[in-house]
Amino acid sequence: MAKRTRCECFASQLCHTISSLIAGLARAICRLFNRRGVPIEVVITDNARRRTLTREISRKLRALQHILGTGIPDDVVVIVTHVIPRRRQPAGCFQVGLRPDGSRYAVIRLALTTNGHRLCTDEVLSTLAEQCLGILAEDAKTVVVPTEYQPDGGSQVELLDDPLAPAA
Repeated sequence: MAKRTRCECFASQLCHTISSLIAGLARAICRLFNRRGVPIEVVITDNARRRTLTREISRKLRALQHILGTGIPDDVVVIVTHVIPRRRQPAGCFQVGLRPDGSRYAVIRLALTTNGHRLCTDEVLSTLAEQCLGILAEDAKTVVVPTEYQPDGGSQVELLDDPLAPAA
C-alpha cells in the first residue's frame, strides 16, 4: 500500500487553509442559528417514543413561545414522566419562580399516563399548551371560560366537583 504524501506546494497549502477557515466560519454560524432550545427531559425507556416526544414538544414549545411572546419566561424546562405522583394524577403542572437576580424561570411537568389512561402525543401537546397558557395567565387578571364539546352519541361523564371552585 502506498503511503499518503503531503503536497508541499504553496497553492495546495493556501487552498487547505482557506477551506479550513470557511469550514470553521460555517460551524460558528450554524452554532449561532442552531442554539439549543428549551431543555426537555423525557424520562421513559422507549427510545423511539422519547425521540418523538422530545422533537414534538420542542417544536410546539418554540411555536407557543413565538405566539405568546414575553409571557413565557425565557428560562423554561420541560420534564416528561410516566406519571405525576399526586392523589389525583394530573396530566401536567407547572412551577414558576424568581431567581435572586429577578429573572423568572418555569418548570413544566407533563405526564404520559393519568389515572390509568395512557395519553397520546396530541394529548401531551395539548397539556403543554394549557400549561403555557397557565404560566401566561398567572401574572394577569384573567377568567377561564371553558367551552365543552360533546360529540353526537357520546355519553356524559360525571366529574367530581372542583375543590377550588367558590362555594355556591
